[in-house]
Amino acid sequence: MPTATHTDPLADSLDSYLRLIRRSEGKRKCTIMDDLTLTTGAAKRLAEHITANRREIAASSLHSNGASRSGSIANSLFVNGLLDRLTLECESLDRRGLDAWVGEMSTHEPVIDYGSLVVIGCASVSASFVAAEGAVGEIVRYLAVRSSHLERAVSQTRVSHLREKLPDPTQVVAKEELIASLLATLEARDGVTCEHSRAVGAWCERIAKGMGMNHEGVNFVTAAGTLHDIGKVTTPSEVLLKPGPLTNDEWETMRSHSERGAKILEQIPSLRELAPVVRAHHERFDGLGYPDRLEGNAIPLAARIVAVADAFHAMISKRPYREAMSVSQAINNLMDGRGRQWDPRVVDMMISVVKPIAKAPVKRISEVV
Repeated sequence: MPTATHTDPLADSLDSYLRLIRRSEGKRKCTIMDDLTLTTGAAKRLAEHITANRREIAASSLHSNGASRSGSIANSLFVNGLLDRLTLECESLDRRGLDAWVGEMSTHEPVIDYGSLVVIGCASVSASFVAAEGAVGEIVRYLAVRSSHLERAVSQTRVSHLREKLPDPTQVVAKEELIASLLATLEARDGVTCEHSRAVGAWCERIAKGMGMNHEGVNFVTAAGTLHDIGKVTTPSEVLLKPGPLTNDEWETMRSHSERGAKILEQIPSLRELAPVVRAHHERFDGLGYPDRLEGNAIPLAARIVAVADAFHAMISKRPYREAMSVSQAINNLMDGRGRQWDPRVVDMMISVVKPIAKAPVKRISEVV
């Protein structure tokens, strides 16, 4: 007598959904989306289901195979944005909003794997709906073909975007050599500032990876962090190397290093894209920073990451005028400034990156960056 098999309805419905996607692959060149619609009743049921089960669907999407770095901030924001717009699409029976949003997101820097997240997100919606209300062929088919269409749109947009920005291999080498050269110049002026810059670049790399950025985005943020203080190569030695407190005039000179650093990078074609980040790395999330008093998301994301990494490493480093703070003190300071001085999402990621290292007593925190 055959042994009874116990199946997971969520897993079964997800498998069925993915099989349906594979069957639709051959139709990708057809105009299937032109005729694909949901009846008003089915669309309303789907919208209500997503709204009522949003948290569970999002969690399922972020922890399914194919959604890289489950739970990362970037992935979570995208999945929730997808659910918002899919719900609106069902309510309005208009696909243009979701199409436009996915197309726009596909060109953002840094780029995550939007194609996989679209497929997994729609799969999770389908699996959740089938498990709760049973298989409704119209809805399952719509989500399968819709995600296939969106995934293709993501791929086409991304290929086009990359083609426009495809770097010359010689420029990639030149960029690495230029960064090394600039760091050598900074080290000749002040070895402490150079060491700090390298450490900030390393912290930026860890934060960027934790936030779900792809290789290109991680490299961009790392380079920005590494060169964030490059403007100090033009700071007068009597100000840059002064062991005691700065006067008001000297402080203004020191503060201008972010602007001067941006001007240096603007003159170097392969590093020009870093200039806005270097200029903005002392802006504050509440708009009280400098030099442009940018606020919130008006500050480039890379600059918000550099600001947190810069502040953290400065706090745990010894200075002529103070001892180094403990890691726990630095974390408390970051939490105090969370949402005011720094982007709260970046602070949270910085702390999640630091805590596992802080638990290891073998090395000081500055020795592991």
